[in-house]
Amino acid sequence: MASRESKLFYLFLKIIKKKKFLELQFAFGKFDFYNSKEPPKEIRKVCHVEKRQVRGRNVFTLTPKSKKSNIHILYLHGGAFVQNFVKQHWKFLSMLVERTHCTITAPDYPLAPKHTYRDAFEMVGPLYKEIIQTDSSHTILMGDSAGGGFALALAQRMKGDNVPQPTKIILLSPWLDITLRNPEIEKIDSIDPFLSVAGLRKAGLSYAGNSDPKNFMLSPIYGPLEQLGSISVFIGSRDLLVADARKLNMLAVEKKISINYREYKDMVHVWMFLSFPESKEARKEIVELIVEDVHGKTEEAIT
Repeated sequence: MASRESKLFYLFLKIIKKKKFLELQFAFGKFDFYNSKEPPKEIRKVCHVEKRQVRGRNVFTLTPKSKKSNIHILYLHGGAFVQNFVKQHWKFLSMLVERTHCTITAPDYPLAPKHTYRDAFEMVGPLYKEIIQTDSSHTILMGDSAGGGFALALAQRMKGDNVPQPTKIILLSPWLDITLRNPEIEKIDSIDPFLSVAGLRKAGLSYAGNSDPKNFMLSPIYGPLEQLGSISVFIGSRDLLVADARKLNMLAVEKKISINYREYKDMVHVWMFLSFPESKEARKEIVELIVEDVHGKTEEAIT
């Protein structure tokens, strides 16, 4: 049963008509309402932050202030390919650094409508190769929403380029098909207070440019699943993207590919970034997943 806090948040999203927000952004041509392009000061109290430029874009590296593990996460942020980092991203990433002692590389990759997926891959592909060559023992590809789809697509592209796979691919509320043609989406759309099909389609086509939206680099649901890193998916049942997450799970099962699929009942898009009980439960699971097979599920890591 959903917590009282999550129910109140659901009602809040309905009241403010969050579902229309992305369409309004396109109508006004403004995509930076809530952006937090750089880590806020409070994050720097928790972990070290370094910034460098790659292809004219910022790349942030977060490292622990105390002992350092051999885990390196390449994190691709969400935002429908049109929005930058928000404060919730930085809070979540600093929590991962604090609890797992990992290093996180978080690129400010090119966004639509000024750029397309080609620009994003041209920046992030070499960055992944750099990480895997220098810190390959426990490399994790992770992303939320659009960044989740990007993370899976990047793993597929690296497989095609014969580049070693990450140890794990962790997808949080991933956007796996920018066409949004899955007929099951219609059933979920009415109970999703966060995302709209119309807004997402505009964002997806803008990011695609003149390319086929079924290109796996845009819609990794159509890409290969064989011989990738271990895939984990966290998704809520009130997220319209759950239709394609379920499809991904079904495809993996059909192909006898192991997948760690976690669907949280009554949760909305990227609920794991919030503060209600289900958010804390999901974060604990994510932390446990990151540290397993590395240095064990220590009390320090998962509390």
